[in-house]
Amino acid sequence: MLNSKDYTIMKEIYKLLIIVILFIGVGCEDFLEKDPPAEVTTSEAILTINDAQVALNGVYSSFKSSSYYTRIYTAVPDILSDEALSVIGYSNQIGEMYKWSFTPGTGEVTNAWAVMYDAIVRASNIINSIDDIEADADEKNRIKGEALLARAIAHFDLVKTYSKTYAAASASDNGVPVILSYELNEPARNTISEVYAQVIDDATDAKALLTNDSPDQVVLTKYASDALLARVYLYMENWDKAAEHATNVIASNNYTLLSGDPFLNMWLNDVGNEIIWKVALTVNDASGRYIGYNYYNDSQGDPKPDYVPAEWLLALYDQGNDIRWNAYYENTTTGYDFNGDGSYWVTTLVNKYPTNPAFTGSNQTGANMPKVFRLAEMYLIRAEAYAELGGANETLAMDDLNFLRAARIGGYVDESLTGAVLKNAIWDERTKELAFEGHRFFDLKRKQMDMERTPQENTVSGPNSLTITSSDHRWLWPIPQDEMNGNTNMIQNLGY
Repeated sequence: MLNSKDYTIMKEIYKLLIIVILFIGVGCEDFLEKDPPAEVTTSEAILTINDAQVALNGVYSSFKSSSYYTRIYTAVPDILSDEALSVIGYSNQIGEMYKWSFTPGTGEVTNAWAVMYDAIVRASNIINSIDDIEADADEKNRIKGEALLARAIAHFDLVKTYSKTYAAASASDNGVPVILSYELNEPARNTISEVYAQVIDDATDAKALLTNDSPDQVVLTKYASDALLARVYLYMENWDKAAEHATNVIASNNYTLLSGDPFLNMWLNDVGNEIIWKVALTVNDASGRYIGYNYYNDSQGDPKPDYVPAEWLLALYDQGNDIRWNAYYENTTTGYDFNGDGSYWVTTLVNKYPTNPAFTGSNQTGANMPKVFRLAEMYLIRAEAYAELGGANETLAMDDLNFLRAARIGGYVDESLTGAVLKNAIWDERTKELAFEGHRFFDLKRKQMDMERTPQENTVSGPNSLTITSSDHRWLWPIPQDEMNGNTNMIQNLGY
């Protein structure tokens, strides 16, 4: 795994990455007898199917970065939002992001950008080289398909983070640079519509090449392509396409909504056929990759969390019957003695990442595999799309909502809702289901909603008394300062 600190500007990402891949793909001695690094073409970087697989492993290692799914990119979007509140005496980890005081030099902002482009460049190198390799056609298709889908995922994550929402943007609004090959240059920002078009093209091409033959859900497959496309079209408010791709996943019958112990087990042991794609971790690489650390942190005894769930969120759940309450939260005694009299604070904490027992040897509290795509999200996407389409589609939306609720809530009785009441119910269900999985910030952003925090017992008054209007420039993360310094074609987002 390449450390994102090695990449101070995008040009350096390209240069260092191609050197590393070349050292992996060919021997050091052979490499030194060839051209200088800047003159070596990408076709020389991947020469065999084994080279291609090694390079693909590098793509997956980018997803495993603590600056991507295994910590920052899953935790920060919720810590930025109204779902979480900071505790008195918290460590201030992720503090700049939480306070909305982040700048172009903030580590989370800089490192996320670097590691996502790391994944893109690695994937592009595979895509541009593999057709020239003599190898089994099915194996080449698999590797190329996974690389295409990985590139689509990273471009989408970048554009939804550093740019406006698709619905709020004109075709000429700045997106992020689309990178399709290794080049030593200074790329300008493509438009938002161009980035989305590339994401759709890559995901569609990937789907045509991939099968769905990964029972452990740790590699990208055909239905992961549909899952991404369903999410992308949801953000575009293309309701027909969002419903179509969500239906492709649901109708495949490859996945099942879980209830009871299997649902709890999915979060503890990271297994279960509701998962479409998860980021693989082992005990050897779990160190430093722990999504749940700041929500629980019992590494020194009783938990001392930095962030606790907001009371308004907890009130949405039927605590006596909803399996998600037991899976996501825990009422417990903390290590905080705010009064200094031994009356330690008892409260409800986020425990959605209870530490996979396989990782306990690495002493990483809150280390679990990120479940980037789950079947539940597909039902929620389709329900939202049907509700927005209206008319007879509202019945279909209600069917999806009832089906998901029945899987999660014991004794649930079907309801029949329409119009704004139905849309609000789907929104609340999405909030409950996907809480603390990295969706809330982006959901508020795509819906162009305000974000408001209200302090509650034993939480910090300052950043917990915060209103961010939908027009605030900080819904767009700033372009990293190193990128601005090293790329004369880069344009900074307004307000930074």
